[in-house]
Amino acid sequence: MTAVPSKCKQNAQINISTLYPHLHTRNTGAFHFCTTEMSIFFGHVRTHCGRIFTTKGLQLCAATFGKVHYTTKVKCELDAITEKEITEQGLKPRKHRGRIKCNNTAIGPEIHEAIIKCVKDYPLKSLVADGQRLNNCVRSRKWFPLDTPSNRGSDRSSERMPSSARRQSSSAFDMHDEYSCLTQLIGRADAEYAVLKRIFTEINQRDPELKPRSFLDFGAGVGTGTWAVTDFWREHLFEILSVDKSRHMNDLAELVLRQGDPNKATMLRNVFYRQFLPANPERKYDIVLSSFSLFDQPSRRRLYELVDQLYSTFDKYLILVEQGSNAGFQLLDGIRNHIRRNYDTDEKHLFAPCPHTKACPRMVKDDGTPCNFEATYTRSFPSSDGHQYGSILYSYLVYRKGAPDNAHQFPRLVRPTAVRSKHCVCHVCSADGKLRDVAFTTAKHGQIVHRCAKASRWGDLLPMHIQWLNSAKDEEPSEET
Repeated sequence: MTAVPSKCKQNAQINISTLYPHLHTRNTGAFHFCTTEMSIFFGHVRTHCGRIFTTKGLQLCAATFGKVHYTTKVKCELDAITEKEITEQGLKPRKHRGRIKCNNTAIGPEIHEAIIKCVKDYPLKSLVADGQRLNNCVRSRKWFPLDTPSNRGSDRSSERMPSSARRQSSSAFDMHDEYSCLTQLIGRADAEYAVLKRIFTEINQRDPELKPRSFLDFGAGVGTGTWAVTDFWREHLFEILSVDKSRHMNDLAELVLRQGDPNKATMLRNVFYRQFLPANPERKYDIVLSSFSLFDQPSRRRLYELVDQLYSTFDKYLILVEQGSNAGFQLLDGIRNHIRRNYDTDEKHLFAPCPHTKACPRMVKDDGTPCNFEATYTRSFPSSDGHQYGSILYSYLVYRKGAPDNAHQFPRLVRPTAVRSKHCVCHVCSADGKLRDVAFTTAKHGQIVHRCAKASRWGDLLPMHIQWLNSAKDEEPSEET
């Protein structure tokens, strides 16, 4: 693109609304450009001020504007509870009930001091560097299930053994000594704690009457699940069962709760450590968690057996968390489809993140983009490049026993909100099982709705019921920009 001559600047100031009134209206939150209209428009600009745009530049502009497609054709009805809190109780719209207020999470001072005591005999700089390498390895991890005819009948003794008593096969991520466990503690504890803290924050906000008595953490690692759950329901929990196949990991998790001194009493009561799940199928736990451990299952059959056992064990909430990569998302989507096929959803239903029980629209769209969310955290120890803050992408599923809550069908923001002049664009997963882009404006939807949408962030819920008034053109899949 060449520079515009000064003489042509006045001639180039064309009133677009006069030339093409159908391209621009006063209250429309979006411009809908097509390739033909863009070509005509830029042709007028070239007429007034010379050849400003090259052919290649014109094609790029037309292609870019052609991808922008969202709609304001929605009928929004603000949630009654939210409307009452804002209009009568003076609640600010940026603090609406759909916001998950959990940013830059930091591990508590007691746990932080315990970690410092646990690593005092090892070089901290090496632990931080090795922990960062482990984090990068976990983030790029793939899952290759070994469901082949050659190994399905290889171990007859394990076939006769209950699935809960089977030892998991070894993997490259086994914590086989104290140093490797400390690497996990330094490299992954901050990020995993931030993810679980954010998930428990949403559960606590949507279900304030929850008072769990028991907690099961499968694949507990260094105990981040225990740290997070006790931040909310410490006075109600009377049994915490921490299951991890590594004996060294269980010892380190217990040492952290003993504040780095094996002779001190634990900070939490009734915490038990095991290397395998309970064999009693009738034993129930109010909250069952499996975070960043499902990749350790060697085959799809073993994975689904584990999911069946965890699903039958939880009494109030089941939480499954994995890395927010394509591999982690596809693993959880397979688990979700397995549960949809084999279990009745009347008694137990999908609580989060989806506002529906249909197939995941990300998988239907099949654009290579995972359904993931972001958690930010403050590092206990700065990274090797000196960064104090970090972020992690994660995918998760939360199942709940009982009737759905009144926020069950709120649209979920699956990408960051694009805040623009006089409008904002939200990319949401709606209750009808579709991904939609919608622009909120004060003129069309009211000031409160606009401010609530503008203040919402990636992963939040929009506290409103939206009726989509889409035409045939709006039903076409939109491009994410």
